[in-house]
Parts: sequence; C-alpha cells; structure tokens
Amino acid sequence: MTVLTETPTNETAVSPQNGLRVAYVMQNVGVDLAAEVGQMMLIRQTIQALEQRGHHIDLLNLQGRDVIAYPNLANLAQRQRVGLGLSGLRPYQLLEGGLRRLHSKLKLPYLAGFDSRRFYEACVRALPTYQICHEYAGLLSVGAAYASRKTGTPYVLTVDADLLLEAEVMGSPITGLRRQAARWAASKSYQLADQIVTVSAPTKENLVQNWGVPAEKINVIPNGVHVNLFQQPVDTAQARAELGLGDAPIMMFVGGFQMWHGLDKLLEALAEILKTLPDTHLLLVGDGPARPFVEENIRRLNLQAQVTITGFLPHARIPQLLAMADVVTVPYPKLPQEMWFSPLKLYEYMAAGKAIVASSAGQIKSVIRHGENGLLVAPGDVAELTQACLHLLQNEAERTRLGANARREAETEHAWSRQIERLEQVYEAALRSR
Repeated sequence: MTVLTETPTNETAVSPQNGLRVAYVMQNVGVDLAAEVGQMMLIRQTIQALEQRGHHIDLLNLQGRDVIAYPNLANLAQRQRVGLGLSGLRPYQLLEGGLRRLHSKLKLPYLAGFDSRRFYEACVRALPTYQICHEYAGLLSVGAAYASRKTGTPYVLTVDADLLLEAEVMGSPITGLRRQAARWAASKSYQLADQIVTVSAPTKENLVQNWGVPAEKINVIPNGVHVNLFQQPVDTAQARAELGLGDAPIMMFVGGFQMWHGLDKLLEALAEILKTLPDTHLLLVGDGPARPFVEENIRRLNLQAQVTITGFLPHARIPQLLAMADVVTVPYPKLPQEMWFSPLKLYEYMAAGKAIVASSAGQIKSVIRHGENGLLVAPGDVAELTQACLHLLQNEAERTRLGANARREAETEHAWSRQIERLEQVYEAALRSR
C-alpha cells in the first residue's frame, strides 16, 4: 500500500510514460466494488488499462464512515484505512450520530454533508503522495474537489452524465433542497476541476450550455474495450449445446436490464422475426431492475420458448457467449433528451466482430456507420429493428463483412490502450495547469 509516503518530486510528474501516481477517488457510499456491471466495470477497466501503461493507481472510496484505499481491485481484501481529522474523533462521531438520527426522524433530505467532510479530510491526508486526483463524479460528492484545491493536487473529473438531468429523464427527478445541494456540489466540482472527461459529445455540450463549463477543459473520451479478450478461440458448438440452442439463429443483447434499454421493443421485434424465421432465439445476457418488466413482455408475447435470460454472469463469460451470436443489438428507445451514454456493450460487440443492429442515437450514430460496420435503426422503431435483424439473420456474408469492419475499428479506435493514451494527455494538461 502506498497511501502515505513521501511526496514525488516535480521531475517524476512530467511524463505519464514514466508512470504517474494516481488517486482514483469515489465519494459515493454503498458502491459494490466487486460488481462487474455499470460504473464499476468501467472504472475497473480504466484502472486496469492505466496500470498496464505503467501507472500506479489506488482507488479511494468511502465505505460507511471509513475511507478505504484499495491498491488492487482484483483483491479487495488488500485494503488500508486512510487517516481522518476531526471526523475521526469520538466526540465528532457521537455528535454526527445524534444529528443523523434526528435527520432521519424528521425525514429531511439527505445532503451528504458528513460524507463530504470525511472524504475531504481523508483526501487532504492522502493526496500529497499522488500526482493526480481523478474523481468519478457522484451526486453530492464534493470532498475530493476541495481537498485537491487544499493540497494543490491536479484534479481530473470524469462526468459520465449530468446526474440531475439523468434522474429527470428516468422519471425520478431530484427536487427541493436536495436538488439545490446537488446542483451546488456539481457546479463546484466542475469549477475546481483542472480537466474534465466526458464519455460522449452530448454530455460535453450539456456541461457547456447548461453549466457554463469552459469547453476547452472538457475532453471527450468514450469508453473502450480490451480487444484481445474478445478474439480468443471459442468452441461455439459447445457453447450452444450448453444452452440447448443447437443450430438456431441467435440474436443477443448484453447489459443491465433498465427501462431505457428498449428491451420491450426488442421483444416485439423478435415476435415479428419469428413469423419468418421461427427457430430464432434471443439471448438476454444480464439482469437488472427492469427484469420483471422484461419477463412480463415475454409472457405477453408468448415468447417463453424463444428467449433465454442468463442473469448476471462473470464478465469473463461474455466473450464466449458473444462468439456464438449471429446478430447483436443496442435497441435504445426514443428518449426525451439526446442520449448521453457511451455503451460498453457496443465496443465489446465490435471487438467480437459481430453484426450489430443499433439505435441511431447519441454517441452510437457517430460510431456505427450504417451499412459499413453495422446497421442503424430509428430509436424505438420496431418495424426498422425487425427488418434490420431479419436482413442480417438471412445474410451470412453481410454479417461477416460488417463484423470484420467493426472489429478492425475496435482495434484501431476503441481499444482501452487507445483511450488511455488520450487520458494520459488529459493528465499532462492537468499537471501543466499547476
């Protein structure tokens, strides 16, 4: 563990190629660091790719009332508590406990004030041993931003989404005092950041237009993929046999089950496809809060025999399953806001050399070029989705051509190694700003 050691000299901070010491920080409490889905999958892959480039990364996260440093995400038992200041003293903790109980009794909105104070104190102690503080933005998370200013540590902020806007679009708006506090915390973090990383152009545009963030300090770096993981030889016949699929044409979706993933439209498209190709099978690889909704639609459309839900699987299984797919899908519906995601599944599909059918939305339409490395359909248009999937299921040569083009682009443009080169340039810019 290397949380509290001597401060590196300026000479070691000049070039990322020499190996930077980076504190990758997340204030949010309750994050499952072992999860292989969502934000933790992206964070884990980013850290792994940075380490492969020779950088030293420790993840600092608030766990309950402790701030823990993890030097190795592959072994979460290897951990060290980071020292605190006032918030670590018994009198403070007794006062905090009483105020939290009163807060709960009065049903006041959660504003994360104690969390931010605790994380600030830990980061003030830890950051002098690092050359970069890189935070994955969270709601009401402002401790690391102020600690970076206090210690003079270059501060890089990754913003996957405008969390207030995302909550509105997803039907759970943040309101009242909690909204005001969240807006203040986000605004301060954006202001204090030396450099900001977003995963898509729509997110950058939102930060510039609605938050007043200078465009010149925002860098668009989409998510990436470890290409080599998806190019290993796989016995597809055995994989099919294990799932009882035989020679059936296979459509596939990989990812979390969320209401905004368009799985209801994909199921409706499958019902139409079965009228022409009755042996077609849809493999839904994943799970999530929308699973009851998905299962309800499967029953409604009488698709129980044509759909398999695997549930969450270790990420290491995904390449094997993708290898046996004929057509893979990214069926986002039409959303009230320009889609801001950078879907990890898209780059994994490309690395696996699969024929992709995707909604023409957000960043996807800048990655997939219709008829060249995949097919694009109008978001939420079941007829277009049906026709595109049918076309590919009935045309092996076209599937092969599109998949080969997608794989080549994954290798040259979307490999994690390429994205980390871009992130290193962001780190260099942050270092120059201090």
